[in-house]
Amino acid sequence: MNAADTPFAALVRREALATLIAPEASPGEPALIELGRAVVSAVIGSLALGGAERILLDWAASCAKRYRVRIVVLRDVQPEWPVPRGLEVTRLGSKDLIPQLEGVGAAIAAAGNRVVLCHMLTAAERQALTRGGAYPVPVLHNASAGWIEPADALSDSHCVIAVSRTAAKELQAAGCRTPSVVIHHIPGTPTPRPDARREWRVCWAVPQEALVIGMIGAVKPQKAYPRALRVLAALVERRDAYLVILGGPIGRDGMLAWRAALTQAMRLGIEERVRLPGFVPNAADCLPAFDLLLNTSRYEGLSIATLEALVAGLPVVASDVGGQGEISAPGLALLPFAASDIAWACAVDTALRRRPALPAWRGFPSHRLWTLFHLLPPLERGADVLFVTANLNAGGAQRSLVNLALALKESLRFEIAVCGNSSSAHFSHKLEQAELRVYRSAASRDCFDHAEAILRRIVAGRFGTVCFWNVDAKVKLVLAKVLGVTEVRLVDVSPGGYSFEEMRATRAFQEWIAFSEDEYYARLDRLVLKYCGAAPPAATGKVSVIPNGVAGQGCAPMRAAAAVPRIVVSGRIAPSKFLIEAVAAMRVLWREYPHAELHLLGRAEQRYAAYAQDLLNAIGPDLGTRVFLHGAVSDAPERLAGFSVALVLGERQGCPNAVLEALAAGLPVIANDSGGTRELVIDGRTGLLLPGCDPCEIAAALARVIGDPAWARCLSEAGRRHVVRRFSMKRMVTAYRNLFRCA
Repeated sequence: MNAADTPFAALVRREALATLIAPEASPGEPALIELGRAVVSAVIGSLALGGAERILLDWAASCAKRYRVRIVVLRDVQPEWPVPRGLEVTRLGSKDLIPQLEGVGAAIAAAGNRVVLCHMLTAAERQALTRGGAYPVPVLHNASAGWIEPADALSDSHCVIAVSRTAAKELQAAGCRTPSVVIHHIPGTPTPRPDARREWRVCWAVPQEALVIGMIGAVKPQKAYPRALRVLAALVERRDAYLVILGGPIGRDGMLAWRAALTQAMRLGIEERVRLPGFVPNAADCLPAFDLLLNTSRYEGLSIATLEALVAGLPVVASDVGGQGEISAPGLALLPFAASDIAWACAVDTALRRRPALPAWRGFPSHRLWTLFHLLPPLERGADVLFVTANLNAGGAQRSLVNLALALKESLRFEIAVCGNSSSAHFSHKLEQAELRVYRSAASRDCFDHAEAILRRIVAGRFGTVCFWNVDAKVKLVLAKVLGVTEVRLVDVSPGGYSFEEMRATRAFQEWIAFSEDEYYARLDRLVLKYCGAAPPAATGKVSVIPNGVAGQGCAPMRAAAAVPRIVVSGRIAPSKFLIEAVAAMRVLWREYPHAELHLLGRAEQRYAAYAQDLLNAIGPDLGTRVFLHGAVSDAPERLAGFSVALVLGERQGCPNAVLEALAAGLPVIANDSGGTRELVIDGRTGLLLPGCDPCEIAAALARVIGDPAWARCLSEAGRRHVVRRFSMKRMVTAYRNLFRCA
């Protein structure tokens, strides 16, 4: 039996793997922040069967389990949307609205959260809410042609919400100076009845095998139903086609548009192929009976009917107006409103050739964005800082934050919000022992859970600055979007290229939340890099370079040549650290120095468990004899002096603490040229800088340092002087203190 296959060897490997892999969460990680159940309020003109009303009710139903939801309806109409369970609905009954709204404003203010989103309300109605003590936020549901009041009437709020970028641009072009934000409402995923297609076609007296083109929306001039009838006339020349319009006349010109549609159908001789069932309480239930949705509107905000059809997997042919194309989908074909009837008919034929793929945004919880603005009152700029970080694992970014926090505690008021589980309790304990306030923002990995909790803490604590420190790009995007309408200062302490790549990888998410990478960097007050590297063009003029700092340890000890060379690698176990290459380099080195040892200080996160297994396989029989696994080491900087040379490999490095700590401890350092490493390791003067991570090149560099103790001592002494002079903790702390004063 091979020695590697013995039960004892298997036990050693299992123990080694347990040493290498960190737990998902540590029992000593920060406690969850305590947040009560907030009240969220909205006021709407009516619950008529329209898109604005549908958006409100979708949002309310989605967040009723998390919050106490209050809806105030000004006018009763018929028909109207059914109200979901769990909502508190107050109906004002159309009479004496202004005095009643003053009372509503007072009740909202008394409930604690004074923000109220206002759908389809006039300035006079919103002002009544303000007099009662509420903070009304108008929601703009349509393109400029459908506005119920001029743009300057929207200046009575701290922000305006628009349902499309087009509507927001039109608002700005019309002279509105109130900050605006865009929320694309994405309908929920439908659950149609199995026989819905057959039942609705029977109800409409449409043959089961016929082509059914559906349209959803109130009958009014903007919907341009005569255009749809001409398209149908072109189609029936070659298809057994029908047009079903779900909606009835509404508004001042609704009956005029209704008669025009009837007249057009008769003139074209297609009245037998047109069905006008009127309003259906939940028109989305009818989508299975359609083969295609047609939208010929002259203008739109962002059509809910279009989005519902795409979510249901239907092809959609629509006019390219308003926000129609702002959320891309495989099944959406857009035409200029003025395109010819033949062009429209050809587009329908093309769209029907194959069933489109479901949109990637299907199921996206856009209601969470609405909730965030329900929780955002006007904010006064405060002086305190809220640091937001991904976790408190044993990594370089976290060590830098903890070092900075401990140094700033006497001169700056701040808190630290942690957006995830921490696999080590060491940093948490250090912060708690220093009596600093640290908490987890949520137990889940949902970016909206964290953003909501952090926003509520920002509001309650009146923080003036939010500092992102190695945070999930989605959390940063959501918070920057919401805080974009405030004066809260935003600082992003970025490790460099890796962070920028993570941001670019969220392009789809950016589209769904209507907030781009460029908008994010434009909203930042400062982007902090750890070294003099490239930054996104949108951040031009906002970049500060603040390298990490390390505490000095007095004079470096005189280091005699060790009988057994001990090479140390300190840091996370991850593919980006090239540890398998380090082991391969040791195999080359052992030909000349067979007793040299490799010591690994650090652990792998759960997501890198497979890599940890591969690393163990690469170490093989040398585990415990020439390669030693120390696992999580809380006092790594203090241990470094006991080694001969430090090896630091990585990609997309910022200002690696592993290099700083090794140089400060008086170790010669061998590293690859990545990111800010070249500012620390000056090749041949403060260490050896390799072009890559080739095992033979690593082994040759190790042999040079090990084989020439006098030269190694010169490297370590020069390296330590370099760190003390340019990368001291005092210098880092001073830079951040100045940054927070003027960010």
